Amino acid sequence: MNKKSEIEVHHPYDKAYKLLLSSRELFAELLHSFVDSEWVKKISEEDLIRVDKSYVLSDYMEKESDIVYKARLLGQEFYFYVLLELQSKVDFEMPHRLLTYMTEIWRDVKRNAQEGETRRKGYKLPAIVPIVLYNGQAPWTAVRSFRNMQDGEQYFGDELLDFRYLLIDVKRLEEAHLEALENLMALVFLVEQEPDSRMFTDRLRKSSRVLKNLSPELFQLFKSWFKMINPKETEQVNRMLDEFNDPKGADIMISNLTKILRDEYYEMRRKGLEDGLAEGMAKGIDQGIAQGISQGISQGIAQGIAQGISQGRAEGETAARTEIARKLLKEGMSTEQAARISGLTLSEIEQLAAEKDGLS
Repeated sequence: MNKKSEIEVHHPYDKAYKLLLSSRELFAELLHSFVDSEWVKKISEEDLIRVDKSYVLSDYMEKESDIVYKARLLGQEFYFYVLLELQSKVDFEMPHRLLTYMTEIWRDVKRNAQEGETRRKGYKLPAIVPIVLYNGQAPWTAVRSFRNMQDGEQYFGDELLDFRYLLIDVKRLEEAHLEALENLMALVFLVEQEPDSRMFTDRLRKSSRVLKNLSPELFQLFKSWFKMINPKETEQVNRMLDEFNDPKGADIMISNLTKILRDEYYEMRRKGLEDGLAEGMAKGIDQGIAQGISQGISQGIAQGIAQGISQGRAEGETAARTEIARKLLKEGMSTEQAARISGLTLSEIEQLAAEKDGLS
């Protein structure tokens, strides 16, 4: 297991959320806004200390990341372990994986304890609160309790090991609740629920007051988060965002962002379809002519070529749209977005996504 703090996080969402939650203020905001427990009310930003270590298994480095904080509550030290499960699929092994990571934290604590401290009769391991942050489209259906993952658990009582992790399911949070919170973490979750550029910017506009009330430091964090979750955006977007350092200019920034994203969306669709259609139709016409000539031997050369060209155009357009869809999926767009831009049906897009997953 590699615990180096400089481990590269491969998924842009992982990087973006690690950046946000590295702020003690935003981590405290996450707890107070989305964890409904009495003990949360006793935790303040000043109580939190970031642990600059990762406990994710090397096998999972490509698909997830984590962030760890320790805190003191009524004089006792304990840990928050947040697993960033920012993938499209539910992981049904989650309770077992969390147990593995929690065990590594305890091992680390014991290794760094003063000599003889862990052998005291009254020595206790620090409590660990496991939290899973999930932003997939599919509802989270994995069991939340470790006990429920054990076969035959119904036959036993308290002698079985058990714990229950907290789940923050971003796509299932209620829009009205997020708007009412009026803080940055709620805004981030709100705009992420609608990755479509039009809905994205609409929600930004509705919550512009949140951005205008941010400190300059958190405003910069928000802009960095946006750039990280949109790595395919052009330099024009990045340059525009860099022009705004004062949160009070959030309204103008959102207006400029809306225009750029709208123009880029239509330009991407126009150019992508034109280039794709030209390439696809050329291939399709060549194939169609060849097939038409072959058929024309028996049906007439002229009729065969005409049919080949017609068939080639249709096949070429389909091939072009398919190629565009593959590129959009490769760039990280959702199946719904890829279907909307390419013109293919959602079922066709899902089939392409399945083929992509099978090759990866």
